[in-house]
Amino acid sequence: MHLITIYDGPSDSQGIVINSPYPGGEKCQYKIHQVLEGVSDMEFILNPSSSGWGHINPLSTLIKAINIKTGELAFSGRILKPKQSMSQNGMFSINYVCESKTAYLNDSVQRYGMYQNVTVKSFLTTILNNHNQQVEPHKQFKIGDVTVADSNDNIYRYLGYENTYESIKDKLIDRLGGFLRIREEPDGTYLDYLKTV
Repeated sequence: MHLITIYDGPSDSQGIVINSPYPGGEKCQYKIHQVLEGVSDMEFILNPSSSGWGHINPLSTLIKAINIKTGELAFSGRILKPKQSMSQNGMFSINYVCESKTAYLNDSVQRYGMYQNVTVKSFLTTILNNHNQQVEPHKQFKIGDVTVADSNDNIYRYLGYENTYESIKDKLIDRLGGFLRIREEPDGTYLDYLKTV
């Protein structure tokens, strides 16, 4: 059971609850698809009686789902395109697709550069710095835990003009293995690069 809240952009701290696991609270149909590799996604359906109806702007409205049993953040990201439908009994509803914060890495491109004799963490930090210079503050990442290492712990890589996610996948994950994990802390959002999850 999840407490799901939508936010009218990064400055909205209160939000609107669209699904409450408690009796008498808001309800919506939803599915969370978490993946180890790539971008996790979420789908939910709203009808006109929902508190969130009419309050969603694609790409700017943010969403969070908290697992109330564990207290952990199960999903955090942005809402994408809506798809309207009408049931056989004439009830309107809107189906929304969301993507996790990992997708923010698709919103920037890397600068060309050659990097040699650098650690995995140092190289990932360079990639994140390039990303952070191009995106809004709520899409920025701080370097987190890096447990993946090269056998010499000194790599030699080129960066081209690919988007940031593709650069990380091609230059690090595909060659060294490991997994990305997004971690939200009080002082910001961290990107971990872990050997195992």
